[in-house]
Amino acid sequence: MQNPFIFDVNEQNIQEILEKSTKQLVLFYFWSPRSPNYEETTQTLTKLADEYHGQFILASVNCDEQQMLAAQFGLRAIPTVYLFQNGQPLDGFQGPQPEEKIRELLTKVLPNEDELKLIEAQNLFNEEKYEEALPLLRQAWKNLKDHLGKPRSDIAFMLAKAQIALKQLAEAKDVLDSVPLQDQDTTYHGLQAEIELLEQAANSPELQLLQTELEKQPDNVELMIQLSSQLMQVGRQEEALELLFKPLTQDLNAGDGQVKKTLLDLLAALGTSNPLAASYRRKLYTLLY
Repeated sequence: MQNPFIFDVNEQNIQEILEKSTKQLVLFYFWSPRSPNYEETTQTLTKLADEYHGQFILASVNCDEQQMLAAQFGLRAIPTVYLFQNGQPLDGFQGPQPEEKIRELLTKVLPNEDELKLIEAQNLFNEEKYEEALPLLRQAWKNLKDHLGKPRSDIAFMLAKAQIALKQLAEAKDVLDSVPLQDQDTTYHGLQAEIELLEQAANSPELQLLQTELEKQPDNVELMIQLSSQLMQVGRQEEALELLFKPLTQDLNAGDGQVKKTLLDLLAALGTSNPLAASYRRKLYTLLY
C-alpha cells in the first residue's frame, strides 16, 4: 500500500503541497535517476517517511521530468533536500547524506513526543472532548516550558478551560494561580470570571436547604446521597466525596452499603485520570484492606 504522505510533485500540484506545509513539515526531495546515489537516498527517505508516518510529507521531484520546477528552486546539486514549513524553507542539505544526518535534521525541526501529545490534546480540546484531552494537557503543562523554563501559560489556559467544562473548579483555580502576572490577559480574566459564576451557582438555595436538613439529620443516608450528587453536579467534587467518605471511616456498611456504592459510582464518573478520584480511591482501599 502506498504511503499517503509521499507525493510526486509536478507543476499542477506544487501549490497544493506548499499549502500543506502550513499544517505539516514538508520535505522536498529533488533527485534524478541519473544520479549515482539516487536509489540509496530514495530508499532512506522513503523508509523515514514510513517510520515517521505523517510527521512530515515527502514531496518527491524528478528533476529530469520537472526541469522548469527544479529551476525555480535554484538547485546546485542533486540530490537536494529542502524542509518547508508555513510555505518557507527551514533547512536542508545538498548531495548524499547518511541516514543518521537526515534523522538529526528531522529531529531539530519535528515536534518531540511531548509536543505531539500537546497537538493531540489540542485536537481533542477543539472537538470539546475535554475528558480525553485532560490527561494529555496535564502532561504537556508539566513537561513543556517557555523560554524562561516556566510552565507555558497557553497550555495552562487550555487545561483550566477543560477543567471548568468538567466542573473541576478547584483544580482549575490552582492552575490559573500558577499563571505569571505578565500572562494574565483577557483569556485569564475570562476564565476566572467563569469560575466565579459557576461557584455562585454552586451555592444555590436548593443546596443550602439540603445542607441545613442534613445538619439536622446527620445520619439520614438518603439526604447524604442526594446532597453529594448535587455537589458533584455543580463542581464541588471534593466536598461530595468527603461527605460520603467520612461515614465509611466509622462503618464500611453505612446505609446498608448504599454510601459506599454511591462513592464508588462518583469515583467512576470522575474517571481514572482524575487526581482527586485517585486520592479517594487510595483512601477507600486503605479502609477496605
